[in-house]
Amino acid sequence: MSLPIMLGMMAQMMLNIVDGIYVGRLGMESSMAVLNYGFPVFYLLFAFFNGISIGTNSMLARYIGAKQEDKAEKALGQIVWICLAIFAVAVLLYPLGMPRYLAFLKASENTAQLTHQFLTFLFIGMPFTIVSLSLGGALRAEGNMRALATAQMSAVLINILVAPFFIFTDFHAFGMQWHGLGWGVKGAGLASTTANVLATLYIVRLYMAGKTQLSWVKFPKWDDFEGVKGIFKVGVPSSISQILIGINWILMTRLAANFGDTAVAAIGIGGRLDLLSVFPALAIMTSVLTLVGQNYGARHYDRVRATVRIGLLTSFATLTFISLIVFAARHSIIHVFHQNDIVNASALHYVSFQCLGYGLVGINIASSGAFQGLGRGLPFLFLTTLRLLVITFPVAYLLSLRIGEYGLHYAPVIAALITTVIAVSWLLSTVNTLHRKVSQAL
Repeated sequence: MSLPIMLGMMAQMMLNIVDGIYVGRLGMESSMAVLNYGFPVFYLLFAFFNGISIGTNSMLARYIGAKQEDKAEKALGQIVWICLAIFAVAVLLYPLGMPRYLAFLKASENTAQLTHQFLTFLFIGMPFTIVSLSLGGALRAEGNMRALATAQMSAVLINILVAPFFIFTDFHAFGMQWHGLGWGVKGAGLASTTANVLATLYIVRLYMAGKTQLSWVKFPKWDDFEGVKGIFKVGVPSSISQILIGINWILMTRLAANFGDTAVAAIGIGGRLDLLSVFPALAIMTSVLTLVGQNYGARHYDRVRATVRIGLLTSFATLTFISLIVFAARHSIIHVFHQNDIVNASALHYVSFQCLGYGLVGINIASSGAFQGLGRGLPFLFLTTLRLLVITFPVAYLLSLRIGEYGLHYAPVIAALITTVIAVSWLLSTVNTLHRKVSQAL
């Protein structure tokens, strides 16, 4: 269950990593800073709609299980239009909020202008991304994980191929010299948009060709909102938890801005690598959630306890393995992103220390999935808030005042260690209590 989800999530975020590699080749600190200023804004929107997609997956899967495909198709049609309407409101608020956001981050005038251009081209493709996320949630509800992963991985390959033509004036590839448009960072935004549009068209084609269990009702009836309510009930807490990751990135970027664009670029490089550790853990979390939920509903509390233990160990082992790979290849990976020696030194310090926390973050996320499987959604939000906002940001601020830029690099690992102890103790206590109850009953 985890593997297709993992591949799809990692492919989706690889779009941004590829852009970071190409833009880093421009050799300008301001260009890399643009991605670091602009991406959190895009990520906040993406996180919200991705959370709604998870809610869509949950609600439509229950409808399918109950043989109520007509209700599922109505809810799917409604949620697509509702999400597009929410994005339209966000676009209207963008001119008011963006200048304040960039002023808060202390972006220079040139960087602010480039960030506007980058986001404009990204937002052009956002409606397609929303449709893709909504229809993708329905595909997951059907159990069709492979089709969604194929679309997402295809988008990455397309981006790798077309981005150089949009970003560079001249570049060398496949033993040949090529000529491009030379649009710089706004070309990176256009490349991501192009890839997302083509991936969305692939998913839409599946529905148009009748290769899906559910049909996409483009103009649904609006006589009731039962399905939409169920989607938001599950999706909103998930959205908030994912949005907190973007908010934390904004706050850390703000702290890094006190030390200049090189510090911002270093945090951005390290942050993109951190995301690669989060998404495998989220994929495992989805599997843990499902198995815990099924066995909890069947009152097989011994299986719940076994699933929790195996899930925690699997997540920790997987993320630790990833951390070892990143640590061993950290010099080469960072050099791919940027050739500035000052940026590379700071990014190297950040990545080297952050690797220590990957396994701990995996345990945190898997624990949250287990709680959700037990029907308890708030622990996920609580643990995420505790780790990112209550501990990471204040500790980063205090350490940066005391020891400078590198103080920002220690805070996430400290937060991960504290919240891991809390999460595991809380979860194992809950599961053991369930097991004792059934033992006493027997």
